[in-house]
Amino acid sequence: MPAAQPSHGPSRQALLVEVQALRQRVAALEQEKHDLEVMLEMATDHADDLSESLQQERDDLETMLEMTTDHADALEADLQSQAEALARRSQFIRETFGRYVSEEVVAQLLDAPEGLELGGSKRKVTILMSDVRGFTALAECLEPQEVMTFLNRYLEAMVEVILAYRGTIIEILGDGLLVLFGAPLSRDDDAERAVACALAMQLRIDDTNAPNRRAGLPDVDMGIGIHTGEVVVGHIGSQQRTKYGVVGSAVNLTGRIESYTTGGQILISPTTYAETAAVLTVSHHMTVAPKGVATPLTLYAVSGMRGAHSLSLPTPMETLVSLPQALDVRYTVLEGKFAGSTMSAGRVVKLAPKTAELHVDQPVAAFSNLKLHLLRPTGEVVPGELFAKVVETWPDEADPSGPVEVQSVV
Repeated sequence: MPAAQPSHGPSRQALLVEVQALRQRVAALEQEKHDLEVMLEMATDHADDLSESLQQERDDLETMLEMTTDHADALEADLQSQAEALARRSQFIRETFGRYVSEEVVAQLLDAPEGLELGGSKRKVTILMSDVRGFTALAECLEPQEVMTFLNRYLEAMVEVILAYRGTIIEILGDGLLVLFGAPLSRDDDAERAVACALAMQLRIDDTNAPNRRAGLPDVDMGIGIHTGEVVVGHIGSQQRTKYGVVGSAVNLTGRIESYTTGGQILISPTTYAETAAVLTVSHHMTVAPKGVATPLTLYAVSGMRGAHSLSLPTPMETLVSLPQALDVRYTVLEGKFAGSTMSAGRVVKLAPKTAELHVDQPVAAFSNLKLHLLRPTGEVVPGELFAKVVETWPDEADPSGPVEVQSVV
């Protein structure tokens, strides 16, 4: 019997097993393919949703950017408008105050420029009014350009002093000045600085007289009145034309007080005196009855100040000398700035550079302003006129008119 042959390949059973394994593998791959296709479809749907969401967000961002740009443009325009308004206000402040108050005051107003619209507010201030005596006579000796040169020299000196004492110049009327202490900014020492300023102004007047002396021209003097009271201060005018101004009875009273002064004199009201008496030197006081004031008023003639400012006026050295022969004059009493219609006779019997003793035929009240004409021995009127203020009277029972002491003023 022949021997059995060895097997050279897998058995049928083995092949069947392998085929079954391959079928299972194919089925698994088919399932995996299906799962991948499902996942791809889901991913595609998610990608579409994400793309749509991103597009919406992009659209929203573009809308927001457009709105932000519009807002930024509007904000920029608003800021530009505010900057222009601020620049106009700053220019307004500098134009209104720059030449009349110190740089310190201007800087504070620019930092806090409230209250600069048309209108005003009531506040307590100290008011200073000054007027040059002798200016009319001096102006008649000068050419127009020389008059302006003198005025500018005088005002340059006075403005420098006023700004140094932090005063606010409200008006420059020819040779007269109206100055406030306490507006637009108030300080505790407004009244004291006002009086100190007046003293410094009187001491400075000699600087303006020096060039006149060199030119052979007469000196001029200045009278100053000061009063403390309530006024309304603010911007007066229209949108086209505005000024910083002051109104109130206190302004009028200051003018009355100034009208009682003679050259080189500073007169202050009782309210100013009450705030400054502790540091003042007063040469004398007088009782007057200003027009529009119900009761008599005591005025104080200031000659110096102690303390922080430490200022003192020189003592006047006027000595009346008897004339060997009286000078005949004709005079009239001024009513305000106008000469009265009645002319009266008088005689100058004593004379000093700025003071005279005048005997009058008709009674003249103290503090009256006179316009005088000198007469030659022949009775002829000497060309020109003199102006004087009665500073003291000595009537007696036998002669009610009697002598008066006058000081030259203009």
